Amino acid sequence: MKNLTFSSHYARAILYGLEKSGGRADELLVAHGIDPAMIRPPKARVPTDQFIRLFRLAWRELDDEFMGRTSQPCRVGHFHLMGSLVVHSSNLEEVIRQSIRCYRLFSEDIEFELRVTGDEVELSLTHHRPALDPDQFLVEWLLLVWHRLVGWLIGRKIVLSGATFTHALPSHFDEYRFVFPCQHRFEQPRNSLFFSANYLTMPVTRSVAELDNFVRHSPRDLLIWTDEDNSVSTQVRQLLENSEAPGLPNLDRVSEQLHMTTYTLCRKLKAEGSSYQKIKDNLRRDQAVIMLTRQNLTITEISSQLGFAEPGAFSRAFKHWTGLSPLTYRQQDHD
Repeated sequence: MKNLTFSSHYARAILYGLEKSGGRADELLVAHGIDPAMIRPPKARVPTDQFIRLFRLAWRELDDEFMGRTSQPCRVGHFHLMGSLVVHSSNLEEVIRQSIRCYRLFSEDIEFELRVTGDEVELSLTHHRPALDPDQFLVEWLLLVWHRLVGWLIGRKIVLSGATFTHALPSHFDEYRFVFPCQHRFEQPRNSLFFSANYLTMPVTRSVAELDNFVRHSPRDLLIWTDEDNSVSTQVRQLLENSEAPGLPNLDRVSEQLHMTTYTLCRKLKAEGSSYQKIKDNLRRDQAVIMLTRQNLTITEISSQLGFAEPGAFSRAFKHWTGLSPLTYRQQDHD
């Protein structure tokens, strides 16, 4: 997916362990081409390449795949070791059960459980020292990793039927429809992902060489995950991204290209927790961030290319999306 950006909430969460350990977080960021000022504002967006560099920086500096959020570090290499074991499993259920055994050896703080009830699977995660993960970032990250890794291993995108979390509705909830594309419930007894038990018997299709390549590029393939994604939301975004006409196509045109009525399209997007307007706004937001940080375009030119009637409308929209005016955002990027 082109022009993808990530919420600065996640960038600040990655920095948490570095700052807690007394590391020179801002100095490290600058040394690796990441502007600290770009990730401090609550609504700021971080381009993909910087976000991936930030992850790798935290892993390397802390030598901890749990990024300082457990009582003992999980040394870098544990994830690869676990993958090297489970890639030889016969099916998804064996993958999950072997992985659970690995995590029991890796950490006393993190515990996974697999529950199969009828035709539904519940994969749960418990952090036994939640005070070490105050914003629940590690809980969210590990659930995302498991969902995407096990789906990758069987060559299928596992469709989630639901997700529950013990914490309250977070301020960055808008990101959940991308991280966990399903219905969400908060302040529940467990942190869990739910999906069909039919997946459990599906065979592992990946080789050791493919796994090594997957880990070498980590976390890119965990974060940017559109292969075999047939969700209507992704189809709409890809249509908008690929549009060569000036301005973005309207809802009627997109519905026509997807061979459905506007009513059906809106209904399907709503079922996925999205809407045409949200997808369009998020795409224009991500494109604006890229244009402001990587291209030598004026605010007026960016406004026009993104289909705004006039620069003032673009500036107001951008400030709503990120908390900063376009000019301030650009100045911070070049300071």
